[in-house]
Amino acid sequence: MSYSTLGGSQSTISSDNVPGGLDKLRMHHTQALVNAVSAALYPDAIDTAQLYGALVELRRHLESPLAAMHAHPVTETNAAEVTEHILLCWVCARASQADAQNYSLETTVETADRRFDKYAGIPEQSVSETIQCVSYLATMGVGVAAVAQTSIPASLVLLLSFAECPDVYTSAFRTLAKLCTKHSVRRAQADGRWESESGRHAVLDAFTRAQTALRLRNRFDSVATCLFALVSELASAHYAYKLTPQSTKAADRSTPQRVDRAERAVTSALAFTNALVEAHSSADGRLRMRQELLDTALHRSLTLLDGPEFESSRIRMEIRHFRRAYADDIRARDPQPAS
Repeated sequence: MSYSTLGGSQSTISSDNVPGGLDKLRMHHTQALVNAVSAALYPDAIDTAQLYGALVELRRHLESPLAAMHAHPVTETNAAEVTEHILLCWVCARASQADAQNYSLETTVETADRRFDKYAGIPEQSVSETIQCVSYLATMGVGVAAVAQTSIPASLVLLLSFAECPDVYTSAFRTLAKLCTKHSVRRAQADGRWESESGRHAVLDAFTRAQTALRLRNRFDSVATCLFALVSELASAHYAYKLTPQSTKAADRSTPQRVDRAERAVTSALAFTNALVEAHSSADGRLRMRQELLDTALHRSLTLLDGPEFESSRIRMEIRHFRRAYADDIRARDPQPAS
């Protein structure tokens, strides 16, 4: 990978230009963190622990409140490029592995061209950190429009069919929601249209491409299938935990943690669904999008989530929001005549 240079900058800080000096220090620090991530990808056998550590450091740096204040377009673009590289190669590696093993990913095997084999061993924990980096970059100077022009949206959609960790789903859905929500707009316009429009079109195009690549009946089948699997697991975990004796519950810490992670993933998926629908400006557009989404297993997930165990959760809040907005759009399109 080759990156743009930081030409024209010097590391010496004069006492009469402290703010500018701090900006330069942060710019070089960002680039150093990007270089550390990139360097971990070069060996034929990737040191996954080194890569994970470098990604955590980059994510912590980008999420800092100072990141947006002292951002630099070159270093941000370089960070976007290295995260794009990881996500694309990981998805390609998982697809190659699934094809070579007849959709069994229990072990890593050598594929025919071996082009992406070294990326197959990257753990999903690192993938989640990579996606979180993208999420922070989308709201900085790089912006939604720049991220939308990369392969990142397509990778986020495709990995829904290959990932297994709830944390990856949570990060992916949150980032997809950020790409198609108006809250991500940083500049008035980008290439003649609002940045939220750029993000929404990129997300919809990513789902259309995934539909072709995975031969799906509905382009949102991957979201619905992923959500239904999470909801089914969550409902089973809730039921099993309810039947567990009180004496055992006190010592069981793994089940509540597993339930919490699954709840976050389900909530993020529903929040993304609402964000995608609401990115359409007209009631007709929102109704068409909801109908397309409901022509999947999504309606089965909503039925399961009507159970009493979800009454006080954020999941139920997102469902109520979906149904209330649906009813409002129907009334807006077909207003009742005054009596």
